[in-house]
Amino acid sequence: MNQRQRRLFSMIIMLFMHLKMQTPPPLPYLLDEQNFAFLLLVTQYDFYRRKLRMPLPFYNFSIRSRILENENQDLLVIKDVYGTLISRPYDFWRISGETVQSFEELFVLILPRVGGLRNGQRNVNLRNRLLLTLVWLRQYPTYPILSLIFGICNTLVGSIVNTMWLILWEACSPLIVWPDANSWQQKIGKWSEMPNVLASIDGTSHEILIPSTEPQEEFYSGHRKYHCFHTQKSKIIIDNEKNICYIHGGFLGHDNDAFAYQQIKPIGPGLELDFPNNCFILADSIYPNNIPLVTPYKSVEILRQPQQEHRRRRKFNCMHRKRRVYVEHVIKELKTFKVIGSLYRHPRWEMASIVELCAALSKRRADNIGENYPN
Repeated sequence: MNQRQRRLFSMIIMLFMHLKMQTPPPLPYLLDEQNFAFLLLVTQYDFYRRKLRMPLPFYNFSIRSRILENENQDLLVIKDVYGTLISRPYDFWRISGETVQSFEELFVLILPRVGGLRNGQRNVNLRNRLLLTLVWLRQYPTYPILSLIFGICNTLVGSIVNTMWLILWEACSPLIVWPDANSWQQKIGKWSEMPNVLASIDGTSHEILIPSTEPQEEFYSGHRKYHCFHTQKSKIIIDNEKNICYIHGGFLGHDNDAFAYQQIKPIGPGLELDFPNNCFILADSIYPNNIPLVTPYKSVEILRQPQQEHRRRRKFNCMHRKRRVYVEHVIKELKTFKVIGSLYRHPRWEMASIVELCAALSKRRADNIGENYPN
């Protein structure tokens, strides 16, 4: 027994003697009074030792209460961020990805879909709620930062984000449609060196937090060295005018592009994704070289060929690379939405729909630039 324990034991004995003198002792359940007193003392000491192992009185307090004791903080004041930013159009464009005019068009688009609001959301007008959600998609800040910017609590920020992104997804996802056969026919000849090539396909990955309950190997990408979801870009398939025609997300990280391509809707004449006969889609070498996909020649297929055929295949690869890079440009524009371009921190089941929403907003943004600033 160390010195501290001896002192505590002495204090307990003194307290016991004091209580024994002040109050009548309980009825002894041992005939020997001295043995009973000693047993009672040991019982009190055991109770004290157990109490030392109990959590501190503030154990269940929030981290805020434990760090900031007796805090006296001013209440948040709701700010009209939209009213401030409309006088700064360039900053409005940078922070939300929308111009003031396109924002108003988006506001009109979602207005019929906004139903009854919870009590907290009524204090924030719809334009500020829409702006908050666009900032969350575009910049992906944490809830405390949005709370300070808009002058509302963290709980209300989460409630607004979870409500508004679903409304946006319902309104904007129909903007991405697969063209019909006649629309595809009109795109023939857009690329003079490849007149029958109408589209490009590629895939991209989105990093997620390490799963805590599911098997981690399902989400881990050995190529990228992190846990991720996979989004095909034929799923994004883009046409030869850089328009997103189809997107499909949510494939597990260990799936490669070829396997994911087999899981999407079939593409071809008269199939679910109708595509003209004798027309082609550019893809990289990991995809199967089956109609309608066209992949580049591999180095093994170029070597030991006659000189004329060698040059023809190298020239084809050069043209293939020149045109297929357009889908990489579209992926870059898509990932300017940091919610899918950085480490995703929200529930994974929402990610496929958020990818579709970001693709629709990206397409809408590209159409807006094309209309206002034509080449």
